Amino acid sequence: MDILWNLLSLLAPLALGYFLKRKRFFGPRDYQLLAKIALNITLPAAVICSFADFTLDYSLLSLILLAFLANWATLLFTWATTVHDRENVRLRSMKMLCAAGYNLGNFLIPFVQQMLGGPGLALASLFDSGNSLMSVGGSFVFTSSVVKASGAKPLKVKDVLLALLRSVTIPIYLTLVVLALFGIRPPAALVTIAEPTGNANAFLSMFMIGLMFEIHFDRNYMGTALAVLGRKYLCGAVFALIFYFLLPFEEIVRQVMVMCVFAPVPSISSVFVGRLNGDVGLASFITSLSFIVSCVILVGLMVVF
Repeated sequence: MDILWNLLSLLAPLALGYFLKRKRFFGPRDYQLLAKIALNITLPAAVICSFADFTLDYSLLSLILLAFLANWATLLFTWATTVHDRENVRLRSMKMLCAAGYNLGNFLIPFVQQMLGGPGLALASLFDSGNSLMSVGGSFVFTSSVVKASGAKPLKVKDVLLALLRSVTIPIYLTLVVLALFGIRPPAALVTIAEPTGNANAFLSMFMIGLMFEIHFDRNYMGTALAVLGRKYLCGAVFALIFYFLLPFEEIVRQVMVMCVFAPVPSISSVFVGRLNGDVGLASFITSLSFIVSCVILVGLMVVF
């Protein structure tokens, strides 16, 4: 029964957001304001609170590396299996950018926060540290180099690092991790101040996802979308099996890693597709469809776990 209430507490804000958007109470772009609040205010507050009682074992730093490698493996797998698209560099680059990466900050973390609490959120933050390095530009740098898309707007490694630093969440991740390595936890006063804001993160993020949902099924898009998501979730399933059954971590660590590799396509992927002169509409469709697929998978995982 507790599982049912946990699921309802997550899905109700999502359904409410979608319902109110359909009733035109919110506009199609209103989610952007909520995204700024979630990523820059409520999520950092929730992360700070999650590290209040979190003891960082040095072995857990490997989650950063594993997230980085999972991104690379999916990227290389997609590149290797799209050789038939080598003449259509825009399509090939779109497939690579949409298959790799995980939307953790404004999608997965509410699930983890609700199901596994502060420790789960701290672990997801570690995984996201490695994932973000690729999602905010690393995948774009590699893709634009190997497919040699004409007219592509260049992005250097320096640009990726600057994008990471401009984010509020990533520097907080890294600061808390470094402090945890020395056994230093966030001050109790800071945790007390951040707690009410952090508690709002799950609701705000799921409500925002409800506002973002906008699926218009296009037969011309479906074939490509299924091909891209097939690669993404096939890699996710392989990683999930490896992480859960082969790695010597505690149960909660393995659960978080499994949930992470089934997160949807990062929203920023559509932006990078545009920089390579690709089909942004198709990339946005794939991103939205991945939200539905990931939501179904994660609800199933929550029941199993």
